[in-house]
Amino acid sequence: MAREPDHIIALRRAAQAGDGAAAFQLGEAFRLGLKVPRDPREAAGWLNAAADGGHAGARHSLALMAQDGADITIRLPEAPAPVRRAAPSLEELLDGLKPAGTNDGGFDAPVRLPDPDPDPLDLDAVGDLDAVRAAAASGDATAQVLLGNVYRQGLGIEADEVEAVAWYTKAANQGDVRGAYSLAVMIDLGLGTRKNDKEALRWYLAAAHKGDGPAEFNLGNMIRAGRGCPADAAVAAQWYAKAAAHGEVAALFALGTLYEAGHGVAADPAKAMAYYRQGAELGDCDCAFNLSNMLRQGVGGQPDPEQSAEWCRQAAEQGLAAAQLNYGLMLLAGFGQPADPTSAAYWLNRAAGSDDQAVVAKARALAQRLATGGSR
Repeated sequence: MAREPDHIIALRRAAQAGDGAAAFQLGEAFRLGLKVPRDPREAAGWLNAAADGGHAGARHSLALMAQDGADITIRLPEAPAPVRRAAPSLEELLDGLKPAGTNDGGFDAPVRLPDPDPDPLDLDAVGDLDAVRAAAASGDATAQVLLGNVYRQGLGIEADEVEAVAWYTKAANQGDVRGAYSLAVMIDLGLGTRKNDKEALRWYLAAAHKGDGPAEFNLGNMIRAGRGCPADAAVAAQWYAKAAAHGEVAALFALGTLYEAGHGVAADPAKAMAYYRQGAELGDCDCAFNLSNMLRQGVGGQPDPEQSAEWCRQAAEQGLAAAQLNYGLMLLAGFGQPADPTSAAYWLNRAAGSDDQAVVAKARALAQRLATGGSR
């Protein structure tokens, strides 16, 4: 075996005697291959010894090694044997890896524009479209909305969005809430008619004043974004609250983001978490992800790794790419559950195959490093 350089011998002796700075320098030498062959095992062992003594740089280096898929649990018999294991915190692992859409620092809720509401009648039960046409022509608002849906979806006839808009307009002008909402969505999306924020806002408002939850939610989105009117987060919050009361789960997410960031309302982390939890329990993946982040960070109390990991898992299983990335890192770090590099690789690859470009590059790089044992 070749003799080690003198400075490595000196560092090893000092590290064996409990010098944390020397342990860090020795670990870095083996991690980076500085005048010695790269040796992840030696690196992790000495960096653990330094980190257990409170060396921040050693903790950061361990986090980088974990990102590369290295085993950071290594302990060297010759190193001091502290009781506490120095695993990197998840925050260190996530440093610089926060995907777009997390709640860190506050952000605006995405504008969700659902398709026009489900048909007021069961289309499968409609056996005579001629009868529906006749009823619509005679002024029956429910039939007019139904006929608009038939044209929009192309059910039994050729799809015609322009014709759909015409029938929704007839129903909306009679004060029909479904007609008003469906017309608003078509105008909002520019389907069958010219996109017009002010007109969309007008018809959302007409439906919202009659207690329609989806209309209240979309109205809140438009007011918050200043589409068709001056932006006003406080007024948006009022409409989100109405929508949430009428069962619109997406409104719970929007309210959570407002209370977390203090936009239009007084910042209230407890309220934000309550809204996220309510939405998460109803199956909303964005709420579950933001709840996971708040529990991970200990917002409003102590961090709860187990619950954070559980909610992140649920969001990941629903296909949210940012949650898949975070859950993969949690499994890599052993945060809230036992470390599991195999499962971590699975979730990182899931995230890498998503359409979320803010996540893909990070997840792909981590997955590749993990697959190659940290080689570059």
